[in-house]
Amino acid sequence: MGMQRVPGNVRRREAFSGPADLARFFRGDRLETMPRRAKDRDALLAYVATRFEPGREYPEPEVNSELMAVADDVASLRRYLIDAGLLTRDRGVYRRR
Repeated sequence: MGMQRVPGNVRRREAFSGPADLARFFRGDRLETMPRRAKDRDALLAYVATRFEPGREYPEPEVNSELMAVADDVASLRRYLIDAGLLTRDRGVYRRR
């Protein structure tokens, strides 16, 4: 008997350390595609925001470093987090709500 091929969505869930329902947007723990549907995008951004402690101040280089662990396009991801109200920015200092 040959080995059965493991479906891609199963492999993605096994390789992703976050919530299983978000695995389809990641390859390993790296964001591969931003969800188009608002519900999925909101869930993904809420998950990414957990990398930051609520109320703590983060300088932009530290935010970039944290987000670089998730995605290559740090500026867009940072903007999505701000637009979603998950992070605030004031004079180059970021804070999770």
